[in-house]
Amino acid sequence: MREIAIVTGASRGLGAAIAERLLAPHRLLVCVARSGNDALVARARSSGAQIDYLRCDLADAQAVDALAVSLGARLREHRDAQRFVLVNNAGVVEPIGPIEKLHTDPLAVSLQVNLASLMRLTAAFLDATDDASGERRILSISSGAARHPIAGWAAYCATKAGVDMFTRCIVDEQSRRANPARACALAPGVLDTQMQQTIRSADFPSIDRFRQLKAQGGLVAPEEAAARIVAYLDRDDFGAHPLDDLRDHAARR
Repeated sequence: MREIAIVTGASRGLGAAIAERLLAPHRLLVCVARSGNDALVARARSSGAQIDYLRCDLADAQAVDALAVSLGARLREHRDAQRFVLVNNAGVVEPIGPIEKLHTDPLAVSLQVNLASLMRLTAAFLDATDDASGERRILSISSGAARHPIAGWAAYCATKAGVDMFTRCIVDEQSRRANPARACALAPGVLDTQMQQTIRSADFPSIDRFRQLKAQGGLVAPEEAAARIVAYLDRDDFGAHPLDDLRDHAARR
């Protein structure tokens, strides 16, 4: 096995599209999601690609700990792989609303799914591959909301900003290693996914902008974004910019 790649949030939307792009005979694809994706598993089997599909609710901290142990074991089984990849894609946009209306339970879910589970799985990935000779790449899906505040999105903005800073910490720590893992927090743009449906049905000051993007065809299809993300992941200079945005690259084309 030349490569092992892990993708979280692979049941639908961007994660499903990224996982489909990564299906290949030379790669073991390990998908993580709360719900299943029978179409992806069937496509893998029909194409001869290897896939492990693991069901896990990333909002459950104990389940994430168990998942981290399982993923670590899989990575160690393939320690001779030429490349190890982790795509941290899973995320939730809620709770949406003014800061004074935030409550502990929905905040805890946002923090756990968007940040704590990502940190725990990344830690397991780095630990299990620490003595491997193969190349290691970590791509975490960030957002423009991590870098520009949006009224009503305090939880999402704060957790995605945490992903950005965590990525910078990975780069700093790994720079001291003999075989440093490369990492990037990549903002993919505004995508036409179920998350956007949730956003358009919410109530916050800039809601009209998102409704207009949909009405005017300004949203990016998950399949298009996935193609560009996988191409970015394969770049020779991956990791040169710990924080990046696909829209900047589109503007330079």
